Amino acid sequence: MTPRMIRIDRALTLIVAILLIALGLLIVDWHYRWVSRTYPTELSIGPARDVVTAGWFPWVFAAAGIVVGFLGLVWLLTHLRRRGPSTLRLRASDETGRVQADLRSIADAAAAKLQSMAALTGVTGTVATIRSRPVIVLHGRIDPVASPASITDAAEICAQDVAAAFPDQSITCRILVDSPRRGKARQQSQMRVR
Repeated sequence: MTPRMIRIDRALTLIVAILLIALGLLIVDWHYRWVSRTYPTELSIGPARDVVTAGWFPWVFAAAGIVVGFLGLVWLLTHLRRRGPSTLRLRASDETGRVQADLRSIADAAAAKLQSMAALTGVTGTVATIRSRPVIVLHGRIDPVASPASITDAAEICAQDVAAAFPDQSITCRILVDSPRRGKARQQSQMRVR
């Protein structure tokens, strides 16, 4: 998710929270009449019934439903994880040809190497875009008998290998290690190496 979307989400959450709190306070004040004593004792649904029975209401309601559904779909799509690029054009490219690195293959190879060097299970490698830069993300789960020092050493070696493959620092490596599963209680500890 982009920083802009995060800001929009926070702003919308704040607006909805303020509106719900205001509505709750209005209902409490209507019941106890602490602030205002001019609330009606009974509510009439006559105006609402007139609107609902009007001939234009089903069409407007359907159009509003389509618009709200479309906005919800756009909101969901903006929150999907964005996969990073599959290839990276290298500086050796020129007018005679293009030299590209297959980032997904590099991520898979780095994940296999990390799993072979450390007591990790289910290590996967993906490519993500973080702050407009491609990042190789290695994610695995620690074995309960593993020593933290061996995992740290393996993570540093993998990160150094990726850095050595891209000396211009066009690619960075991030390694995330989850704690072992213990039933339903899953504690996540993340170790990041850049």
